[in-house]
Amino acid sequence: MLEVNSVAKVISSEFSLTPISFHQQEKEKLALMGISGSGKTTLLNLIAGRLQPDSGTIFLNEVRVKGPHEQLIPGHPGLALLEQSSHLPHHYYIRDLFQYANVWDAPKLKELQEICRVSHLLNRKHYEISGGERQRIALALLLVTSPAWILLDEPFSHLDLSSKRILEQVLLDAGEYLHITYLMCTHNPEDIFGWADRVLIIENGKLIQTGSPKEVYESPKTNYVAGLLGDFFSVPQHVASNFFSKKEMPSICQNWMVRPEQVVFHSEQIANAIPCVIRDVIFAGRSYKVKVDVMEASLFFYAEHGDWQIGSRGFISIRKGWCIDEAF
Repeated sequence: MLEVNSVAKVISSEFSLTPISFHQQEKEKLALMGISGSGKTTLLNLIAGRLQPDSGTIFLNEVRVKGPHEQLIPGHPGLALLEQSSHLPHHYYIRDLFQYANVWDAPKLKELQEICRVSHLLNRKHYEISGGERQRIALALLLVTSPAWILLDEPFSHLDLSSKRILEQVLLDAGEYLHITYLMCTHNPEDIFGWADRVLIIENGKLIQTGSPKEVYESPKTNYVAGLLGDFFSVPQHVASNFFSKKEMPSICQNWMVRPEQVVFHSEQIANAIPCVIRDVIFAGRSYKVKVDVMEASLFFYAEHGDWQIGSRGFISIRKGWCIDEAF
């Protein structure tokens, strides 16, 4: 188990990481989410033993992770950090980097290189490989040190879609092969859906919500959390009251939040639907984004086709939503 107990760190007069506590079980896929500057990387460096906490403790399998003020070489056995942009030593062939780092026998190393899809890169130098290949090589070089935990700092942020898909599969395969536990920080919700068992949301150095991706997506506590995980709308109370009964929507609700998939278009009037006007239709790849005006609120929903007439009228209903008692 990885245990983070009330860890805090002052970075500057303008930013500090307030006491944060959480735990992670072995093989649990944990995601740490927040916007740039929220404190994700600071927390990862504290966990990795690269940054000294001002207070609090970190344990991996009941052994305390020491900071760089407590030991000559920063780091902790069994913990490795894959950085956002990996830099490989210059002027070396990739095969040499593995030779220097490796403590495994040749067959096991070869199998790892194949899992990480870097076998064809061994006779190249750093300037002859792409960003995605560099990330996979850096990962493989970490894996030969036999870590139990790998911390991933925005591992896909600089990768094109094809390279990202390859690295995603490599992480999955390597995790199963070597029984690795991952903790990943990201700002992209696509990185966590279908992957993370649990997500921790950080804002301005504070841990503000935890839960499964589904729980946090469907029941965010703040606008910040809602926006991190996808599109949403803030519907004024007097507009939202047309869609829901008093029992469904508390009278004290300042903002009724709605995701696009909760918006339903009807060509004819039905119960709990109000008139709308189609304002725009945008091609969005796998679907079309259809924008509508409903009273003074602007919403959109996704449709399979783009055969919508701008300016035409219909009716909108909302399947469900959630209340956030804060200003938008």
